[in-house]
Amino acid sequence: MVNVGFDDKVDLITDVCDMTKISDKEILDGVVIGFRNLINDRYQFENIKNKYDIPESFDEERVTRYRTFFLEQVYPHPEKRELLDAAFQSLDNYLTHPDKLVRILFDSVSIVLKHGRSIPRLMGAGIKAFRSFRIATDFEDKLVRKAKATGKLPPYSTDDINSFITALRKKDIDEFILNTKALLELLYDRVLVREIIQIIKELIAKMKKSRNGYSDAEIGGLEIGLEMLTEGNMLFDQLSKEDQRRIFDIIIGIEVDVLAELFAANE
Repeated sequence: MVNVGFDDKVDLITDVCDMTKISDKEILDGVVIGFRNLINDRYQFENIKNKYDIPESFDEERVTRYRTFFLEQVYPHPEKRELLDAAFQSLDNYLTHPDKLVRILFDSVSIVLKHGRSIPRLMGAGIKAFRSFRIATDFEDKLVRKAKATGKLPPYSTDDINSFITALRKKDIDEFILNTKALLELLYDRVLVREIIQIIKELIAKMKKSRNGYSDAEIGGLEIGLEMLTEGNMLFDQLSKEDQRRIFDIIIGIEVDVLAELFAANE
């Protein structure tokens, strides 16, 4: 039986009392900021250059572009997180009922004439992309639950965030990797992404002019989704097909390697 000293009991009681005084939002903000710090460190040009055989096109400016995409679009600062959550609440309605978007599109003769039978395929791919962004925020929510379970209070250090990650189930980690890969694979198909961007622009314009009237939240959700895809489309801009593939593989390799090293160190 382990004996717990008086000081340890006092610290434990203090931690429990402190946790009751802090809101879930404060914990979420702390986790988001801590995880963003990990991403920021992970995508520093010097770190990547020294560890991976990167093409010349994956220069410091390009690495910065990837880092900015992850930090601004996938794991935004808490100040933008509320806006993103509101957008996803609106998008969730379309994610669970994609037929609603398709019906809006087929009501527009100009859109049907331009895209025809490709509409369901394009919207399916677009919804898949939105779902990938959504899963990224779900990953942060899982870290929040681990943070609350430890009783630790924000701000969270890099070691704190890493400890929350290693406390997750392997299934959660595998899902995170697969989701990252799925998102990048979609952005890698630049012809498809450009088509999706075009059709979402037309969809937003149609909704704004519709007599049925769509709420600002419904339209705003799609506009944020459009921004995400537009920024993501720039990741592989002006690259040869060969370099696009190499950079795609490097990014996936970075995510896999970081997590593998983290769990290995924790064994």
